Amino acid sequence: MRTRSWIGGGMLALSVGLACNALLGPLALDVIRYHFGASMTNQGIGLDAVTLLLVAPMAAIAGILTLRGRRAGRVLGLGPAAFAVYMVPQYVIGPVYDRLPGNNERFLLFHLALFVLGGAVFVAAWAAIDGRLPPESRLTDRRRVWVMAGVAVFIVLRWSPVVVALASGRDGGAAYRDNPTAQLLIAVLDLGLVVPATVAVAVGLWRGASWARKGAYAVIGWFALVPVSVAAMAITMQVRGDPDGSLASSLGLTVVALVFLVAAAALYVPLLAEANEPDARAENTWPRTAPATDAMATSAGASLPGGAVAPWQAAVRR
Repeated sequence: MRTRSWIGGGMLALSVGLACNALLGPLALDVIRYHFGASMTNQGIGLDAVTLLLVAPMAAIAGILTLRGRRAGRVLGLGPAAFAVYMVPQYVIGPVYDRLPGNNERFLLFHLALFVLGGAVFVAAWAAIDGRLPPESRLTDRRRVWVMAGVAVFIVLRWSPVVVALASGRDGGAAYRDNPTAQLLIAVLDLGLVVPATVAVAVGLWRGASWARKGAYAVIGWFALVPVSVAAMAITMQVRGDPDGSLASSLGLTVVALVFLVAAAALYVPLLAEANEPDARAENTWPRTAPATDAMATSAGASLPGGAVAPWQAAVRR
């Protein structure tokens, strides 16, 4: 019960923190002014909009379900927690502190708290998820494998031109010229963390590993949030007349985001359908086994001559 309260409360706190960060940034109040150029600021507005309208509510729903003892809450919370761990470092490391004006360094402790909270919620929720997760189908698992493999390939292909260009001493592109630090940070996160984690889960799911289905919820939950954010960034750049924005990029990323949202919905709907079922851990109590124990005792007692009651049977009945 205490663990459930900590995890649920942590998810609610994460929801409030992410919403506050979105509102305090360039999307609304502009209290936090990042050391970003115009293009990165436009992207930040799109990111904050998705955080406020999708990620924070998802974390809040996960927290409420968790506090009510529903397994779906802990699983649903993996996505927003992973999102926070992935995105928050970009707010801190990405800005160009030496050349552009801003004040986001004053909010370092706030962003650090969000990062730590996201990581703690993810680890705690992961550890608290027990039992087999739906859908219990090897065919469905194999389909998830191909989805995750496709995503890993997509990320690698997306970064390959930049990596090859930089490795050969050539220009890394407009986004790299605008903010090299932010671009390299995202490249390291995508290629050094997201792709290996996705491949590991896909391999585990293909081999039927017990942890892999839980990993699939985490990975696909992350996929449902981050591509939507990237699409929102591209759309915001297009709407605000950013010279680095393009209609083709906005449409392409929107299609990718919709594909991932549909894949995530197909994975999460069976789990959410059992949201009204009691928590598996709450059900696993001694009274559930007592009838079987009593039946065994009765059977053993009936086998004694004259229906005598064995001493251990009497102890069980007491």
